[in-house]
Amino acid sequence: MADPEILLSICVPTFNRQFLLERNVTFHLTEFRRMGIPFELVLVDDCSTDETQAYLASLASEPEVSAYRRASNSGFVSNYAFAMRRARGRYAVFLGDDDLLIPEKVVEYVAMMEADPKLGMIQAPWMLVDAREGGAGEMGPFYRLSEPARFAHGDFGGLLRFIFQHHVFPEFLIIRRDVLALSISSGTPFIFWAYLYTARALDKADVLFLPEPFARVTAMSDDPRLQQGNRECMFQWDTYRGGLELIASQVWRMGGPPSDEERAQLMDRISAFMHIRQSVALRLLLGSQHWVEAYILYHRISAYRPVQIDGVNLEFIQNVAGITMAATEAGAYSDQLAIVDPAIPDDLLEMLPAPALERLTRSLPAPNDPAPRAWLRMHPEFGEPMKRTDAAFSVFDYIAHFI
Repeated sequence: MADPEILLSICVPTFNRQFLLERNVTFHLTEFRRMGIPFELVLVDDCSTDETQAYLASLASEPEVSAYRRASNSGFVSNYAFAMRRARGRYAVFLGDDDLLIPEKVVEYVAMMEADPKLGMIQAPWMLVDAREGGAGEMGPFYRLSEPARFAHGDFGGLLRFIFQHHVFPEFLIIRRDVLALSISSGTPFIFWAYLYTARALDKADVLFLPEPFARVTAMSDDPRLQQGNRECMFQWDTYRGGLELIASQVWRMGGPPSDEERAQLMDRISAFMHIRQSVALRLLLGSQHWVEAYILYHRISAYRPVQIDGVNLEFIQNVAGITMAATEAGAYSDQLAIVDPAIPDDLLEMLPAPALERLTRSLPAPNDPAPRAWLRMHPEFGEPMKRTDAAFSVFDYIAHFI
């Protein structure tokens, strides 16, 4: 329920990043107190196993902080929605636990919404930041707009054309509390959550896209875990198609059934949009040694258009994907490390993703060791004679899977 005394709710879902959450909270408490606006911080812990729970308990005396802990780990989208729906302010903004708002810009945009009752949501690109030690700092906005773009309540056609033209991802938003209540909930399958929430909001009020960022968002970090944005780009890119299709369906709902020509034009524009997203995903997958996923995506792209990425060699991807699959299945065979054939060179093993590599060893077991063993082999006799409980995983057999 909204609290008329609170102007802004800053909603921060978090999981196992207490050290980053503390920076987030300290910054926003300091800056928004300095600016003198009534605000709250809504912090939601998705069952962290680090010191997050203790840190949140230490904030109990801070009047602006409302802290929650989920009953079970729910994942990013569910935790995002849970945090936003706990907002009590007239306006709410989402923020990752490793990101920081640009306070002056947030206050400016909230004032615009206060002065315009038809405006239910403001979107803006976010400033990408290289937060690594010695990193480049600000890297520029995620997408660029030359001027504001406003879409009247129900103008799904205008929104869809805008997304195609500017390749927009409507992720960072300030939303009026009554619109939030009718727009944001746990995600649904097959659709990118940001397109879903923006489409729902446009069904209730006007939506305004502004060129200047109001948030600084971590793109690169010393934290070894994958950033949520990169995870979405690499593994959830197909949901972008679902979001575009949802918005298009609302265009048809408002304007009547499309002609065959309109449907064909839509398919062409979605195809062009998705080719860009697939190419980005492929580059990220190759760079992070996700060879099996890269192999599959390479073929999905090439079903429609030639793959044009410098340095991409399908035969190389096939070979490393096969070795990765063999190593992954060998490492999962038993609770013992899989034994690597000396014929497999170290530089090839170094191309494996870390979870697969961590389950391998070159150390041979003791002759009378009874434990079941997996043998990752290139030479057909490596590991012989094997016990009945052992298993061989031939690199060449698995490479043959990747045709």
